[in-house]
Amino acid sequence: MYKKLLLGAALATFISPFAMADGNSLTASVRIGATYVDSETVDSDFSFRNFGSRIKWSGEKDFENGLTGIGYLEFGFNPDNNSRGSSGIDRTRHAWAGIKGGFGSVKVGAQYASFYDMVSGHTDIAWWGSCWTQFECSRETRVLKYSGSAGGLSYSASAQANPDVEGDDDADQFEFGVNYNYGDFVVGFATSVHADSGDNDGGTLLGGVVKGKAGPVGLGLTYQIADEDFANAADDVSNLTLTGKFGNAYAVYNLGDDGSNNPQYGTLGYTLNIGAGSLMYFEYQFVDDDTPADEETILRATYKYDFGVI
Repeated sequence: MYKKLLLGAALATFISPFAMADGNSLTASVRIGATYVDSETVDSDFSFRNFGSRIKWSGEKDFENGLTGIGYLEFGFNPDNNSRGSSGIDRTRHAWAGIKGGFGSVKVGAQYASFYDMVSGHTDIAWWGSCWTQFECSRETRVLKYSGSAGGLSYSASAQANPDVEGDDDADQFEFGVNYNYGDFVVGFATSVHADSGDNDGGTLLGGVVKGKAGPVGLGLTYQIADEDFANAADDVSNLTLTGKFGNAYAVYNLGDDGSNNPQYGTLGYTLNIGAGSLMYFEYQFVDDDTPADEETILRATYKYDFGVI
């Protein structure tokens, strides 16, 4: 792990000198839990496992011209991987650098793209059982993203290069989205477009979200639809997600439609705050992938502890 952290420091310095700057912060989040899975096709299983433990390194520095340099590194850390010669660092979650100022911000590297920021992220509210069948819910590599705001309007645009086709590093996916914010009320729209690449035709994804509060209850709704070329499917693929929050309790329900199957899942969860940097969350989840018909029931109880390194 120590060698990996040194490598991360060197990478941050190489990518952007301002990532090692006045606002430097290195923190860790260990997330270990018990899980029980009851499936129709797999024997019931109880185990302790890692639930996204991570190491986070961020920094920023004000420049004399009024701009601020920013950088962020986040590595997934797997406590289960403790074999000789292994650090336990199992993936790069974020690795980006950028500049912000009155114009907004520009970031380049591994990060969430604009569709997630403007649509999917608003309903990604569960600790673990969340955002499973929505589009654009993962962090992407080789992303160039601009974000800005004016009054109650925020907007974002991003371009992604293709990391999967050898010799093809051209931008092949473009995203744009807007949010209108009025107090605790948000309406958002976004689109993502695949450019033509080799034998693959370009495709389009559209999504909208509404999120707000009804008294003490927080509610969210998103609908997304991708044409067959974007989804790489025989027909258009869509999904509808409903979310709710009340105090420390939350609920997520997602229903998909790919023209022949209707996968769905639901999560009920509760967050128990223990102390500074320490909490537990409890989740009940059902999953029905409908391809073929297979249902799972999952229970989780996870302890999360955050601590500062520097």
